[in-house]
Amino acid sequence: MLRYHVQHSTVQSSPTPVLQSASRNTDNLFINFLDVGQGDSALIDFPNGEQMLVDCSQDSRILSALGRVMKFYDNTIDYLLVSHPDLDHYGGCEDVIKRFDIKHVITNGFDKNYDSSWMSFKQAVSDEGAEWKTTDRNWILDIGYSRIEFLYPDHPLVDDPAVPGSGKAVNSNYTSIVFKLDYKNKKALFVGDAGEEEEDYLVKKYNDDLNVDVLKVGHHGSYRSSSDGFLKLVTPQIAVISVGASNSYGHPSNRTMVRLKRVAGQIVRTDEAGDVKVEIGESVRVVK
Repeated sequence: MLRYHVQHSTVQSSPTPVLQSASRNTDNLFINFLDVGQGDSALIDFPNGEQMLVDCSQDSRILSALGRVMKFYDNTIDYLLVSHPDLDHYGGCEDVIKRFDIKHVITNGFDKNYDSSWMSFKQAVSDEGAEWKTTDRNWILDIGYSRIEFLYPDHPLVDDPAVPGSGKAVNSNYTSIVFKLDYKNKKALFVGDAGEEEEDYLVKKYNDDLNVDVLKVGHHGSYRSSSDGFLKLVTPQIAVISVGASNSYGHPSNRTMVRLKRVAGQIVRTDEAGDVKVEIGESVRVVK
């Protein structure tokens, strides 16, 4: 498995050091699931002061959301990860790039060359000069004393974007980056908009390794995600749903909520709670 280590703000595979961000330096790790309406965005504050932004919502509202959880003088985001090229996940990324100094960008390799917004985002990344990493295999990113294990995609999507063995037509949701964050033996799983085809593949490949403490629920709680077989392995203590109030998709679906209630200790929704901050240390908990 490819390992890509970051310790004390240095990247071994790059001669350029990663600057430490201005976030609070504590013994615990914080995940801020941002209330951005019908979209996804989460800011991870690592104990060593670095930060990772996972998705950027659909538009510039991401800036006000980040303003709620970042210091006004903090102008650096060390990692920008786009789970997949759907507008409600990357639409605000150009605004983030213009506002912040971005060091590393991580994408899944699934391209939408016909989408002018996506192409504009790619150009903005190029102009920013950030190091660009495409996930095309299992690999590990160590940041301080935390570890991120990238579970999917585990093959180059440019060659074959379909979920292996699914026999289904390509759906950009099912190309979502899936990664597991491990800190102090507490684990959080991010799945983007992964649907049942991708979940089934993960279950077959990783089985009990999918058991975590925190789950970012897939696809805003759509009935096409969070299958029984997947959730029975994940069994999160905390499940967070990023979803817009009174959205036209009916997210989260009643079917998904029933499945989650069977296995999750606590379910929190951004349309009801606003921003959701999860603290990971010796234990995991939702904090305000």
